[in-house]
Amino acid sequence: MTNSNKKTWMVAKINFRQLNTAYIITCGFILIGVYNIISCLLGLIDNNYVDMGNYLYVLAIYAPIFIMARNFKRIMHLNGNKRDFYWGALLNYGIIAATVSLLNIILFVLTEVVFGSRLVIWNLVAVFGWWNHGVIVAFAQQFFFLLLIETFIHTLTSMQTRWYGWVTDILLVAIISVFIPIPALRNLLVSFLNTIIFHPNVLVQITCCLSLSIAIYGLNLLILQRKKI
Repeated sequence: MTNSNKKTWMVAKINFRQLNTAYIITCGFILIGVYNIISCLLGLIDNNYVDMGNYLYVLAIYAPIFIMARNFKRIMHLNGNKRDFYWGALLNYGIIAATVSLLNIILFVLTEVVFGSRLVIWNLVAVFGWWNHGVIVAFAQQFFFLLLIETFIHTLTSMQTRWYGWVTDILLVAIISVFIPIPALRNLLVSFLNTIIFHPNVLVQITCCLSLSIAIYGLNLLILQRKKI
């Protein structure tokens, strides 16, 4: 392992150790999933069960926020450099995306096997249609979609201390506010979501998510180079 790779891995390990808040929040959501399944089985609520594996997505959402907002300065103060942080964070996101994808599928299969006859189980891999292509493809589709979410949140968080971050926030709110009421623009937004989530062609969905992840995270390198510690 080269010295550069060692530094990247070291940054990733520091990030993982400093994500306690994200882990606690995720565990809190998983406990909600446990409570829901018990309530369904006891007949306290109807048998439409939102699979607890879905709540693992919370980690993919919160991790990049804490890594960029809190861990960046900590690592810089530990004599880290921006390039090592950049690649280390990407390693974090790859590991998180892979772990969440794998665990979500395992939980979905186990829940189906154990409770499938008594519950209507809602898991995103099935809702999004990924499960229709088999377990390996479903894992890949989920992995690249989560990687896109993580790189987007990471990059958006990195902008927040600069003027272009506020501009981006305003533009995102404006896009949502304008696109949803206008049918033509709403269709465009739906088309985009269909491409990165529901597209029937697996290669198109994966390629789109991967290409956007590369573009967004590449933009983050430019932002990071100009970011003050």
